[in-house]
Amino acid sequence: MIFIDRKTTFKVIVTSMLYFFMFASTVYCLLIRGTAMQRSYIFNEGVDLLGMLFGYVLFVCCLIDVQKTGNDYIYFFYLLNIAYWGLFLDANAWMVDGIVGLKSLNYIINTLYYMASPMASCFFWLYVTRYIKMKGRAITILDYIVRFGLVAALVVRIINLFVCVFLNSKGFYFYIDSAGKYVRGDLYIVSLIYSYFAMLATLFAAIKKRKHLETYQLVSILLYVVVPLIATTISSKFYGVSIIYGVVMVVMLYMYCVLNVSQGREKVVADRELTLASHIQEEILPSTFPFPTMRTEFDIYASMTPAKEVGGDFYDFFMVDDDHVALVIADVSGKGIPAALFMMVARTLIKNQTLYNKELEPTEIFNKVNEQLCENNGLNLFVTAWLGILKISTGELKYANAGHEYPAFSRNDGKFVILKEKHSPPLATMEGIQFRGNQVVMKPGDCIYVYTDGVTEASNFKKELFGIDRMLGSLNRSVGLSTKEIDQNIRNDIKTFTRDEAQFDDITMLCMRYYG
Repeated sequence: MIFIDRKTTFKVIVTSMLYFFMFASTVYCLLIRGTAMQRSYIFNEGVDLLGMLFGYVLFVCCLIDVQKTGNDYIYFFYLLNIAYWGLFLDANAWMVDGIVGLKSLNYIINTLYYMASPMASCFFWLYVTRYIKMKGRAITILDYIVRFGLVAALVVRIINLFVCVFLNSKGFYFYIDSAGKYVRGDLYIVSLIYSYFAMLATLFAAIKKRKHLETYQLVSILLYVVVPLIATTISSKFYGVSIIYGVVMVVMLYMYCVLNVSQGREKVVADRELTLASHIQEEILPSTFPFPTMRTEFDIYASMTPAKEVGGDFYDFFMVDDDHVALVIADVSGKGIPAALFMMVARTLIKNQTLYNKELEPTEIFNKVNEQLCENNGLNLFVTAWLGILKISTGELKYANAGHEYPAFSRNDGKFVILKEKHSPPLATMEGIQFRGNQVVMKPGDCIYVYTDGVTEASNFKKELFGIDRMLGSLNRSVGLSTKEIDQNIRNDIKTFTRDEAQFDDITMLCMRYYG
């Protein structure tokens, strides 16, 4: 089953209503005027209506695919829309042809129809060059020519309309005679030059990149270039035959099936691998609460919500020995798979150094981890991290902060405040760093809350940040609650603040209450 969000569902519904209206109005007008039209006109109407049916199906498929593949196919999406409107305009141009009372409407429809062709050619160029990731000086120059050429082509078509309507003269591309009939101008063939150029430029780009394309990809691109050019040539030679956009829609159907569906198969494999990586990441983070089940001296709860399938944040907590518990929270620079891999390495190193060097202070542990992370760090990633080790019997909490967010601290159900101290640089930024440490003695009822910048930097539609003050407000409304309830309250407040805005960064929190 395919699941799409409300925004896409709304687009599908609105588009369906609009396209149905366009299709139904064309059929209605054809039924009214059909007997008075030439047979070739009726043939053109049939081609246009069939193409519109194909176009609607493809449009809905593209809306759903944009959800899965991002903006890679946005120009294909635009191209499809232009082709659909081209079919609608072509169908109605034949319908109003020869009706004197609709002369003005005839001008408008035909002008828009003439504008659709260069726009379709430009979007096809943009789609293909982005699809096959074309780069280089020649492609850059051609890209500028195609873009500016489109503007020039559209301006000339507007000038043609101005000459016909306001100067009451024959247009150089087309004009409507006194009988309300469409007539091609002396320079009609010139109106095809831009479309031919853009299509041939696309063909040049595809041939140049042919070694990097599969056969089916190259054939699909060649078909879209060659077949519409043949259809355009036929239509230019034989007045009354208009099959250009019908042919375009059929070829686009083929392109969609071959290019998008085949690439979708590759994406399914990639998505499966990302899902597996996400599950692995979830499994390595402790998720059993309360921790540990047999200890009553403290209560810990933590959570992480990645912005992507996998995240660069992590938290950890574990018993160092019977009298010490370690708390860790960290944020790796970057996003996605590279950050997730670096996260797993950093987490492993911090935990290993803490467990195997139980006599070391958090600052000394960071010194060792930093040296290890700096080795072979070719991607230049770094980690902001906070490590605290609590001596359970005395409540003494020693901690080190490597460029991470300041922790929030509450005394025995009092208000949370930020514990500010001088930061040390993040881990993996430079060898030889000596990290600073701090300590606080926790008393029964005291609570410490550590987090990543995904909490404070969560933003709403106004681009306002959730910020430290809102975070403290949420914490102070949760005074006396369990660590799990504190976590849930902050998450609910973030969700209410951001509403439907996309999550930009991983949101990770760890909270511990000491009972003594």
